[in-house]
Order: sequence, then structure tokens, then C-alpha cells
Amino acid sequence: MSSTDESWLHTEHGASIGHPEAWTWAETVRLQMQLQRVLTGDGYTTILDSHQFVMALRMTPRGVETTRRHLATDPARDLLDEGLAAFTAAVPGGKEARDVTEHFDEYTQGTGRLRHPPGTGPKSRTPDDARAEEFRIRFDRRRRGEERRPVLVVGPYPIDLIDAAEAVTRLERDAYEALLTD
Repeated sequence: MSSTDESWLHTEHGASIGHPEAWTWAETVRLQMQLQRVLTGDGYTTILDSHQFVMALRMTPRGVETTRRHLATDPARDLLDEGLAAFTAAVPGGKEARDVTEHFDEYTQGTGRLRHPPGTGPKSRTPDDARAEEFRIRFDRRRRGEERRPVLVVGPYPIDLIDAAEAVTRLERDAYEALLTD
């Protein structure tokens, strides 16, 4: 039991809220067996797990971004700026892949926002088979040296799932280090 009568306010503890969210989603990527199931699964479960993997992959930086907004010191914020930049470099197109996966209803019709000029409203986007094909989602394996690596290809964004899992781990650890620094 706490010895204080003060309430714990969510609005005053954004960094403490953001990091557990980042950790939760990073654990989803790392330990919920999604990557392992992608690596060892049959074709059916591999596709299912890789879609969920990309969704969880995007949630980790969102938790870190929340943490960063609520940090009090420049060194801690700088650490997360560097961590987020490194994550984006390691997983190019990760946010966009999540957007396409989440908004499949638009992209499968060629009306997704990424395929239209900025500012084009949803009502101005007309269905287009060529645009829809450009954003097709498929699972693939690509060679890197002797290794065949799992890749979820979301339109023009190939997401190497092993690289992405490693980047998530680094980013979540950066968030923890930033909290300790702060």
C-alpha cells in the first residue's frame, strides 16, 4: 500500500506508459513465437503470422515515440532520436507496410493514400487495378548469402523479418536506457 495520498496520473507519466507499450509489442515480435512460427511454419500460418508481425513491428516505435515525448532531459531524448532513426534505417518502409496491411480494404482497390498525391481525399480516389497490384501483399524468402530469409513484401516495401526483429529489440532497449538516463 502506498504511503501517499497523491493519485498516479496518466498524463504525468507518459514516458512510463510509452515504454511498457514498446516492450509489450517488442516482446510480441520477439517472444510470442511469431518470428519462430514464420521461420518454421507451413505456408498458411506463415502468412498469418507475418501480417501480425508487421502490425506489432509498428507498435514498438509508437511506444518509444510516446516515451520520447514525455522525457525531461535532452540526453535521453537524443538517445531516442538516434534509436528511432536507426530503427527506420533498419526497417525502411515499416510504417508504410503496416499502413497498407491495416488499410488493406483501400489498397486492394487501388485507393490507398500512399498511391495518390498528398492531400487527395478518400472520395477523390477511384478504384484502379494497376495501383492495387502495386500494393499486393505477399510472403517471400530472399537469399542473403547462403541463408534464405523471410520477407513480407507489402507493395514496394520488403520487410526482412529477421532484421526487423533485431531492430525492434535494439529500439526497445534504447527506450529503457533513455528512461534510466532521464
